[in-house]
Amino acid sequence: MMQSAQLFHAFVHHSFKLVVALDRWTIWRILTDRMANGIADKSVETLTQLDELPQAELIEAITNGLPASLAREFAHKLEVTLEDMAGLLRLNPRTFQRRLDEGLLSLSESERLWELSRLFYRAVDVLESEPGAVHWFKNPIQALGWATPLAYARTAVGLRELDNILGRIEHGVYS
Repeated sequence: MMQSAQLFHAFVHHSFKLVVALDRWTIWRILTDRMANGIADKSVETLTQLDELPQAELIEAITNGLPASLAREFAHKLEVTLEDMAGLLRLNPRTFQRRLDEGLLSLSESERLWELSRLFYRAVDVLESEPGAVHWFKNPIQALGWATPLAYARTAVGLRELDNILGRIEHGVYS
């Protein structure tokens, strides 16, 4: 309670020059709204930040929609075209371009980007480098009947299988 009183007095002190007089309840609502928005305004700017978010913040970020710039960053990391990235997000290229222009992905697109990003960073961890992970994603592997992991990454079932393969590689099982 002491902190709220201090915030109230600081607000009143800095806002004293306002001609409009506000009652305590209105000031309290303004303060709490500002504090809540300050927390909610934290946005994810890089895939690394996304990978490091605590679960509650990750859920909030995905629910609010991830910045479309993360999809561009992911395409760059994976060395794929924006058209290929659109396919991975299950969007047609025009819709994907519109998302890039608007700056925000929808909930389902954000969730999909997180799933792809999570798998990519798992591959980086298992294969011990980003170039190794990119190579693994883009080249045919025997465990997939000589298909590329990137081709499998287009479906949720494929992502699960890729995660299983990475688990086998991590534990030294030939894959």
